[in-house]
Amino acid sequence: MRKLNVLIASLFVSSCCLTLASCQDSEYVISVCASEQPHKEILEGVVADILSEKGYELKVSVLDWTLQNDAVANNEYDANYFQHVPYLNTYQGKKPLAAACKVHYEKLCVYTKDTSDKTIDNGDVIEIVNDISNVERALNLLASYNILSINDSCYENGEFKNFNVNNPMGSVTFLEGYEDCELKCIKESLLCQSLSDVDFGVIPGNTAMTGFPSDYKDRICFGEEDEKLIDERANIIAVKEENLTSPKTLALVEALKDQRVADYISASYGETVVYHYVDLTK
Repeated sequence: MRKLNVLIASLFVSSCCLTLASCQDSEYVISVCASEQPHKEILEGVVADILSEKGYELKVSVLDWTLQNDAVANNEYDANYFQHVPYLNTYQGKKPLAAACKVHYEKLCVYTKDTSDKTIDNGDVIEIVNDISNVERALNLLASYNILSINDSCYENGEFKNFNVNNPMGSVTFLEGYEDCELKCIKESLLCQSLSDVDFGVIPGNTAMTGFPSDYKDRICFGEEDEKLIDERANIIAVKEENLTSPKTLALVEALKDQRVADYISASYGETVVYHYVDLTK
């Protein structure tokens, strides 16, 4: 009987220890769902080591961007990393989410199919994404370099909304020296593949990284420099609103502030990705 009691006591203590260890472990494990590039790379390439120094383990999973907000709202992950604040503000889930910090901005750049020719000349064909939500951004980039102007017919009550992706040439005017250039709207997933059929492409940074993994930096001709846009569209860490100041969130936010994150982004992505840190927990 005594042996049985000792055995039961031993099993009880072991069970309590395992439960306690499990609880302690979960308090120091931060799970983040993210897009593949550059988000997952940044987290695993530098942030995980910084968190490890503070006693935290970072677990990163790649998840389709359409699922990430619900995944955080449903407590499947502590945070996500794929979006900017304007997109987060459109989220209509049952549990509200909040931006914990801004981390980086992926520049929209003009890429060339021929790395020896980085100057747009009269008669060149330029492709842009056919997603109307990003067309204005692409056209503004070309306009900022005095290549074209956007016709007034594209605007209604000050908002960009009347652009026809099937007839892009009807919505812009190419300026002097570029009168014979041509504009084509292409599905974003095909921009890199179809660049060989045109001369230049206005391509989002993460799309170019995936499509030209070995030489996307060499293909860049010029990109956005608008500081207001960079701040507005910087990619963020998003968490449940109720967890905005939790120990895990604060640890992750603090790790992303580290200068090593800025150095990693600069060394890894050059001018395509801009480190833009802002703490939004305060």
